[in-house]
Amino acid sequence: MLSFCAGLSLRISMPTMPLIAVTGGIGCGKTTVLGCFQKQGCLTLDADELAHEMYLPGTEAWRQMTDRWGKGILAADGSVDRKAVARIVFSEQRELAWLNQLLHPLLREEIQRRGRQNQGVFTFCAVPLLYELGWLDGFDAVVATWCPREVQRERLRQRGWSDDEIDARLRTQLAAEEKLERADYGIVTSCTWESLDEQCAELLALLKQRFAKKD
Repeated sequence: MLSFCAGLSLRISMPTMPLIAVTGGIGCGKTTVLGCFQKQGCLTLDADELAHEMYLPGTEAWRQMTDRWGKGILAADGSVDRKAVARIVFSEQRELAWLNQLLHPLLREEIQRRGRQNQGVFTFCAVPLLYELGWLDGFDAVVATWCPREVQRERLRQRGWSDDEIDARLRTQLAAEEKLERADYGIVTSCTWESLDEQCAELLALLKQRFAKKD
């Protein structure tokens, strides 16, 4: 059964197809939901994957990170090792703030560029820190993914994270419940694959209907 959380009004600011943010707590199923929308024929983007490109050798972000933290953060292929960076930034708030100030403006510009050049289908972009970053104005609607706290933590343990690592990461984000309350729509991911596909299909149909009314 589709679970929606009404919130902000939908906005169309440009004549291109809508750019929809998918947010939620870590481990709450954002990537899985993107896959469902992709199967529905939508374009999907992932802020984390786009950020990976900034860790490649020779980029401006790569240069600044190695200047600050040294070549010890590099992987064997010369790219910045994200796990090494995570160990630094999630144990020191000042370092996390510095990294965010470096990457977020570049990332936001790239998301908007790729999303707004799309003329044919809806674009859904996973943005884990949408509310924390204050990026709401860049999107036409927001979908939050949600699952119970115990399910969220178990998913993170299955990634090989310790409870201390989970706690450290969760402290840097708004609670999944708060993101759900703020969003235009919500999708519950602690369900069967069939149910998740149905939720995404129904939500896409609703979005098409709502945006058509705005034309």
